[in-house]
Amino acid sequence: MAETASFIGSVQHTPDTIQLLYKTEYYTYDTLRILSRFLLGAALIVGGLMMALPRVVQIPLLLAGCWLIVSKDFPAAVRADRALDARKAALPMHICSFFEDRVELTGEGSMRLDYQKFQRLIEDESYLYLFLGRQSVCMVEKDGVEGGSPEELKAFVAQRTGLSWQRNRSLLTMNLADLRQAVRDRRAR
Repeated sequence: MAETASFIGSVQHTPDTIQLLYKTEYYTYDTLRILSRFLLGAALIVGGLMMALPRVVQIPLLLAGCWLIVSKDFPAAVRADRALDARKAALPMHICSFFEDRVELTGEGSMRLDYQKFQRLIEDESYLYLFLGRQSVCMVEKDGVEGGSPEELKAFVAQRTGLSWQRNRSLLTMNLADLRQAVRDRRAR
């Protein structure tokens, strides 16, 4: 008799989910890069406003500074667009089956994953992201969870991985623990 999964989650990828996936990865693993872009943008704006410069220099400084601040996830959007352009085929549906001792991922192939291999558990309003590392993630739509509620799935996965679910923070709500994790991520690369 075949073993039955405790939970099943899936996502039908669309261009929007691909964009969201890349942005979530970027916010999860590139916090220092985001912070650096913000600080550089702020420095350019302050320099453009405070230094006695000709207008021909001042305006590009202010424009570049503003662009760096407001386009914090631009690198992720570019990567997502490249991935979508390279694919040129129908986007897959990925199904994650959660068993007591493993996760089985099916879609464009199949993969068996031990819970200990997961590094981060991230959630937003609509999706759960189980990161195996940078550029390797299982994405599950909360509304598509079978076998229980999304909260029950989160508790099930957290217990087996030993990790807690996180939400990516904005720069204004970051704390020291977030910065330490960002430094560890940077060193791991």
